[in-house]
Parts: sequence; structure tokens; C-alpha cells
Amino acid sequence: MSSQISSLPENILKTLAYADIFDYPLTLDELVKFLIGKSEVKKEDLLNSLTKMITNSKKIYTDGEFYCLSKRKNLIPSRVKKRKWSKEKLKIAQKTAAKLQLLPWIKMVGITGALAMENCQKEDDIDLLVITSADSLWITRLLTILLSPFLGINRRKPKEKYPKDKICFNLFLEENHLKIQPQDLFTAHEICQVKPLFNKDQTYEKFLLENKWVKKFLPNAFGCLLLEKNSPIFSPDFRARIKNLFLKIFNKISFALQYWYMKPKITQEKVSYSQAFFHPENQRKKILSLYQEKIRQLGLDKV
Repeated sequence: MSSQISSLPENILKTLAYADIFDYPLTLDELVKFLIGKSEVKKEDLLNSLTKMITNSKKIYTDGEFYCLSKRKNLIPSRVKKRKWSKEKLKIAQKTAAKLQLLPWIKMVGITGALAMENCQKEDDIDLLVITSADSLWITRLLTILLSPFLGINRRKPKEKYPKDKICFNLFLEENHLKIQPQDLFTAHEICQVKPLFNKDQTYEKFLLENKWVKKFLPNAFGCLLLEKNSPIFSPDFRARIKNLFLKIFNKISFALQYWYMKPKITQEKVSYSQAFFHPENQRKKILSLYQEKIRQLGLDKV
């Protein structure tokens, strides 16, 4: 028996333990996709191992559609409700992405967080990732904020207490700065959860390629998501160079103004010229700590 197959029971438990932090039972396809491990595993191998575990162990429960830790089967009805709420929020996200295509520098819009996993609470907001062309992040963000009321985008304001169905632009990246750090399980999961709503010039594929380090934690997810294609590279003509120069100047001015305004309020946000993470609460350390505690309780090795 290969080490890959022999480690499957442990990896299945680790995957269910991680999902359990988010009160999230997994379907078989989700369990295959987000399997924690070091190399890709075939669905049939995972299913065989999973069937034996359910038969011989009391650690896993299934109702035939969802799988979870045995003591958490009460989560399954709520997962069904969250799926329904998430589908309603997805429609709002799709309409928003369609409107954002009006801004010429936006290369991709994707959903992140709970919505990307169909795991929203009824009162949740809608987290969006926006990827812009080079040297245009801050002018794009400025125009997004200014134009949202006119485009009918119900944007979440800072420190707003009742954000239901409002759009939270919590992550901006430039197409030439797509790599996300740090390299750990939490960040890998967040990257693999992203679902593009609008994708121009294969930006989503480039985003995945820049973050192919996720294979160290979620090899199956990376294999499922990535469709490698070689995009043609064009040399811009003189007029394009002049246009890009002016864009760069205006973008730097926009960054300076917005950073000056935000600097006194920055806590755990991560802001630079080419990347902006605006999520008000950094959950990474908390989630990874909870995950390590859960696998310890299951008698598994740390990862």
C-alpha cells in the first residue's frame, strides 16, 4: 500500500476537522476537492477509504449526501439553509460583477469567503475580490466607491453593524502582484475557494498559477481548478505607453490620498500600492489555532 493511500484516513479526518471550524459538513465532491494532504488522490480511492472509516470507526457521520465529524451531525440541516441563503446572495454578486465591467481596468471579479462555499448566514454581507490591471488598483478602488451609488451597488460602509446583502470590497490585487502570503492552510483554502464571476484575459488562471504553492496543502483543489493556458503577450505601442504613464500617475495620486485617509484607521488591514486586504477581522491565526486543537483532539499529527 502506498503512503498516499495509507495516509488517507488521517487526511480525511483533518479535512473534516477544518471544515468543522466553519460549521460546514462536506459533500463527497467537496471532500475530494479540499482534501488536505501532500499529493493528489483519486476520488475512488478516497471513497473506498471513507466507506471503511464509516463502517469501522465512530468518528465520521454521513446522511448520504454530507459528511462530518460524528458528534456534529446536527450541522447538516443548517448547511441546507445556508445553501439557500447563499444562492440568493450569489444573484446580487453576479449583478454587481456585471456592473463593475464598466470600469476598464477591472480584469476579474470573484466571490470569496462564506459565499464562495455556499455557507452564508442570512445576515451576512457579500465579499468580493477585485483584480485590476497594473498600476490601476487605487484609481479603480476610488471610482468603485464613488460610482457604487450611481450603479445601484449597495456597498458596505466601514464599521457598519447590519451588513446583510451588502457588497464588501475586501480584497484588491493588481494583475502583476497576484501572489498571496503567508503560505499556510488557511490562505491556501481562501485562494482555492475563490469563484470568478467575471474573468478577462485569463486573469483567474494567472491568479492560480501565481499561487501554485497551495498544492503543498490542497493538491486536489489546485488540480481541479487550474486549466493552464498560454496567454499571448503583446508589446504596447507608443500611444499605449503614454496612456499607461498617465494611468500610473493618477493611480499613485489616488493611492496617496486614500492611504492618507485610511492610515489612522488601519488595524489588521494589509495595504500596499499593489495589494489591499480590507477584511476588518484577521481570522487566519484564530482559524489555524482552532484547527490544530481539533486535530489534537482527534489524535492526529499537526500539519
